[in-house]
Amino acid sequence: MKLALLVEYDGTHYHGFQRQAPEHEPTVQGVLEGAVERISQKHTSVIGAGRTDSGVHASGQVVHCQVESRLKPEDWQRALNAVLPADIAVRRVAQVADDFHARYSALARSYRYTVLNDRWPSPLRERYMYRVGQPLDVGALHQACAVLLGEHDFRAFGRSPRDSQSGEQHSCVRLMLAAGCWGNEGAGVVSFDFTANGFLTGMVRRLVGTLLLVGWGHLDVDGFAQILASRNEAHPGASVPACGLCLTQVSYPPEMVIWSEA
Repeated sequence: MKLALLVEYDGTHYHGFQRQAPEHEPTVQGVLEGAVERISQKHTSVIGAGRTDSGVHASGQVVHCQVESRLKPEDWQRALNAVLPADIAVRRVAQVADDFHARYSALARSYRYTVLNDRWPSPLRERYMYRVGQPLDVGALHQACAVLLGEHDFRAFGRSPRDSQSGEQHSCVRLMLAAGCWGNEGAGVVSFDFTANGFLTGMVRRLVGTLLLVGWGHLDVDGFAQILASRNEAHPGASVPACGLCLTQVSYPPEMVIWSEA
């Protein structure tokens, strides 16, 4: 049977999701495949919906794998969580049709980037947030995020993979379905949320790094829009650290994946 797994992980100590060849550094995919093999005694490929980079976290990663076992889906969830390390967990499980694909069946993916807007270090929170000391104009940030809505060529903010045969770069056009910035002044937390039909490599981190220039008043909303329209990666917006980024959700047609109860 084919299983879909909703996976949560702390990416701090992993060299991204995708297995490396050869695997010198631990990856989330490699650890998941090792756990499945330990239970089934057979190597099985685990395919993820998003290839998160080194140090990036996930609360809503989805993977699929084909397993040969008499175990029920809920038994797989218990067995996997029993052998997985503490920083990776299977939160939900579903039996899916053979044509389901965690990556290609997805309609959209959502990411959140969290900034700790605080002058002083906070060792516990900085594991999952990027701390910046200079105050941010959340209203201006939200206006700038609205510029991203709709279909755009995002090559100013990320890279698209190249075709394995021709070597040509794939399209950098993506449809941004939702984008916004939200501030919690009492806690000093500013969150950026993005949902799109797909993301370029490094896109969210470069977007946030450029948006921070707007929040600091170094760049206005029109200037941000001009960078997007330029399709030129040569601009002052820098990529922010991976620690603040989390893959929060992958969306599928509702009839395709029916998750187990919490």
